[in-house]
Amino acid sequence: MNSKAISNEKAKKAILYCRSVAGDRAELQRQSDTLTEYAKANGLSAIRTVLECGKMDALTYSNLRLQAKYREFDVLIVPELEVLGNSAIEITQEVNFLTENGVKVISLKDGELNAETLPSTFRKGFRILSHN
Repeated sequence: MNSKAISNEKAKKAILYCRSVAGDRAELQRQSDTLTEYAKANGLSAIRTVLECGKMDALTYSNLRLQAKYREFDVLIVPELEVLGNSAIEITQEVNFLTENGVKVISLKDGELNAETLPSTFRKGFRILSHN
């Protein structure tokens, strides 16, 4: 991850968003600990940590969207972009909504997520197979 991604954003309010599709509480705790360490190391104030199991919870995520719209936080930190949706289209829609509302989206695995970085980030997920 590019550590300079948010180095100039001291005292920004961050929400830490953790999700485990399998419902693994230990995995959620590991994600939370890692995101908390990242926020502290980058001078961010973690105002809330969201822990979800299963597929995206519409009610919780709708609340995050509302908070973004009202500028209640500046940065959303996730372990990887997949926690933001179940498909590339969903992820793109969520990232675009957040960035359009002034929220910087940081994935520890993938770096800063926005309209410019998503295409290359998605391409990294594809493997090219050669036919011999």
